[in-house]
Amino acid sequence: MEPGKFPLSQQTPSKMQGFFRESLGWALDQYGTVLGLLAMTAVVSYAVLIADLRSQEGSAAALNLAGHERMLVERGVVLAMKMTATESHVERQAIRQQMVDTISLFENMHGYLRNGDRLVRQGPRLLAEPGELAPELRLIYFEDPIKLDQQINAYIEAIRKLLSRPVDAVNSDDPYFQYLTSDAPEKILSGLDKVVAYYQQNADFRLQNTQDLQGVMLALFLFALAFGGMGLLNPLVKRLKDSMANLQAQRDFNENIINTAQALIIGLDTRGKIILFNRYAQEISGWTEDEVRGSEFFAMLFTPEQQGQMRVLFDDVVQGGLSGETGTEVPMRIRSEELVDIIWHATVVRDQDSKQPVLFLITGDDITERKRAEDRLQATLVELEKLSSRLQEEINLAAALQHSILPSPDIVLPGVHGVASLTTSSEVGGDYYDYYKVGGYYAVMVIGDVSGHGVAAGTMVSAAKAGLYPLANEGVTRPAEILRSLNETMLATAHQSLLMTMGCLSLDSRTGHLRFANAGHVLPYLKRRGDKHWTMIEGGGLPLGKSRDSDYLSVELDLQLDIGDRIFLYTDGVVEQESARGEPFGYERLEAILNENAEAEPRVLEEKILAALKAYGGRDHFDDDVTVAVLEHTDRVEVQAARDEGSAQLIRITEGFYRGQSDHFTSPTSRQLVVFLSEGEFHDLLPRLSVDGIRRVLPRDDAFYHRLGWEHLLSQHQASPDDDIYCLVPGRVAERQFQLTHSDDKLFFMEEGRAWLEELGVMAPDQLESILLVLDEMVENSLYGAPRDGQSRPFYLKGTTRNLSENEHVRIHLAVGSDTIGLSVTDNWGTLTPAIFLDHLTHTLAKGVEAGIGGAGLYLMWRMSDYLQVRVTPHRRTQITTLWDLSRPLQVGLKTGFQFLYHSEHDEVVSHDSGRFTFH
Repeated sequence: MEPGKFPLSQQTPSKMQGFFRESLGWALDQYGTVLGLLAMTAVVSYAVLIADLRSQEGSAAALNLAGHERMLVERGVVLAMKMTATESHVERQAIRQQMVDTISLFENMHGYLRNGDRLVRQGPRLLAEPGELAPELRLIYFEDPIKLDQQINAYIEAIRKLLSRPVDAVNSDDPYFQYLTSDAPEKILSGLDKVVAYYQQNADFRLQNTQDLQGVMLALFLFALAFGGMGLLNPLVKRLKDSMANLQAQRDFNENIINTAQALIIGLDTRGKIILFNRYAQEISGWTEDEVRGSEFFAMLFTPEQQGQMRVLFDDVVQGGLSGETGTEVPMRIRSEELVDIIWHATVVRDQDSKQPVLFLITGDDITERKRAEDRLQATLVELEKLSSRLQEEINLAAALQHSILPSPDIVLPGVHGVASLTTSSEVGGDYYDYYKVGGYYAVMVIGDVSGHGVAAGTMVSAAKAGLYPLANEGVTRPAEILRSLNETMLATAHQSLLMTMGCLSLDSRTGHLRFANAGHVLPYLKRRGDKHWTMIEGGGLPLGKSRDSDYLSVELDLQLDIGDRIFLYTDGVVEQESARGEPFGYERLEAILNENAEAEPRVLEEKILAALKAYGGRDHFDDDVTVAVLEHTDRVEVQAARDEGSAQLIRITEGFYRGQSDHFTSPTSRQLVVFLSEGEFHDLLPRLSVDGIRRVLPRDDAFYHRLGWEHLLSQHQASPDDDIYCLVPGRVAERQFQLTHSDDKLFFMEEGRAWLEELGVMAPDQLESILLVLDEMVENSLYGAPRDGQSRPFYLKGTTRNLSENEHVRIHLAVGSDTIGLSVTDNWGTLTPAIFLDHLTHTLAKGVEAGIGGAGLYLMWRMSDYLQVRVTPHRRTQITTLWDLSRPLQVGLKTGFQFLYHSEHDEVVSHDSGRFTFH
């Protein structure tokens, strides 16, 4: 080997190694740079995308909060309406707790949205971080015209005020409830819709920005990947896939929000075809998204009549109008062809460059249940108002009826004068006083008190009044007998559920002999003439309605009164009246007032006691019903002066007695003085009454007859030169009279009468028709039935047109009182007899109306009226009078009473052969 080559060979490898090392170092440095660049690019891309996705998540959460807040507003209103609609305390407590949870959640959500807090995910939770409210949202929340924050605070305050009240005190009249059911919540919902629309638009905007940012990051990464080499692309691709997966998760999250929203969300393309149909819309409509996708929105979900309204909304939104924000209520047609009430809102998504619509987003709120709740609530309120009005009317009627059954407070009885006063603590009371006279010399008085007051107590008072009527008519004077009879009445009425205390006294004013019996009532006081002190009349027994075995005869007291002696009667409301401190008035204070005013006139003494009670209680009303009565024995009555010649001879036959007799009734006196007291329908007794010649029948317990005046009706047999209407319809407010001169006048006068009565407007249509029917029959009788010769043969055939002679008079008299209407027709023939009258009633009742057989007119007069009275002066005058009770509906029955008053016994026979007569 040549000497110079070895060093060369030794130097070459060394240089080559250095070059390789330098090249490898450079390559390694470049690799590190490329790898760092790729890593930095990936990190930056990842950081930017993660931050944007988290921002997207917070924006979506804010959108969800706004939508959920809207639902909570409606829920608060619905819960408030449920609370007022239910009467259950337990249900109200449960609803109240739901309202507390709802308003707390709502207030928290509102705080996040109002402050602009950002919702950031940390682990599985979303946490709120302080943020800044967007200017658009600030305008909505704090600036005119919406001021949503102010409206929401007012709504929260209304809920809180409503919750601060006792649950049972919340009602529809509460101003905060009325605020919740006003249009205020709708305004809040409208504002929240704008917030939702903003967040939706913001989410769409951020989504678009994310997509753009992804493109930039992708380009940057591809550039870095191309620069760094394909060998380093796999890690970047993996990270890119991860980013796309996150983006898809965000999109799934948004779709989940849309599908879980409690509102219909429907997306439309520019042709109006459905491209989005969320889960709630599917539940409400009954169609799946696959079934409606691609369908024409208007034709699919709306009737032809409603499509026009929705197209107006659609066009207005496209043109930038506000209809989509304010909402439009249009029913939606669902799969079952039913209509569901929906409030629709709409927004349009436009292309940022061309500004052309690319998507229409339609949202709808189902208000069916709310409207049904409102309808049910309104119907309930109407029913409650009707019920309240009806109950108040019935209470007022009961109060008026109770007041009407009380006798005059100025007591005038044989040998007794006095005063009485009854003051109820409510509309209907449980106190009662009454009095009557018997035989012209017995004075009977009762005073009672039902346990409690109100309508139930008023019913007992009415029962006591009804039970006392027959006793007064039958002339019962023994207090023990009166209490025994009323005890049976109270037992039959209340079945021991209510009791009534009662004191009863009876004075024989011929001798001053006083009997007193007490059924658990507070003890009365007696003051002898000349004494300065009152003493109690002690005596007691069980209250009325307590026991069927009550014995009042054993506790009956006998006293002797002198002229000038006084008796003070009262109810326990006097001594139990409480002061402001709850102390009762008591017997000592009562006795002090009685003794201080021992010589005062009865009226003055009564006024002193009532004034002292009001002063003691510190108010004008009493805690309980208060009744006081002061009686004075003023004079002794002579037996001869006490006899009532007009009524003492009357013979009253009760229905029970009459039905129990099998023998023919023979009156010991004139049949004019025999009165049959019916207790119900008595038509089966008409044949017997006709045979026995009993022509006066009065229903014993009919309120109308008692209002007419029982004694007044009993005395009708006394002759009167005037029309009976003058005494049977006192206090007339209007009347008309017509005089017939021709048979054709009947139709004219009937039309005149109809027009006059219709103009007055005081009766129901069926009552008016019954009056006109009876009037027609009355006039027919006077024109064709009454004119007869001495053989009882009619002068004129029925229907004959004729002039009335100069000596023939037919007069119609109509009179209207406050609660009664009367009709009478008078002629101057006097040919109708009691026997004919009774025979025709009996025949028509048994056979019905028969052609050629008269009497149907009399039968109709009886059946169609509430009272029928015929007064005949033979061969001189016939006057038929009928009365109707305007306070009750028309009653066409067989209970109507009648009286045939015949002012002569000459030629009268008990019974006639009905075949001989054709009286109409």
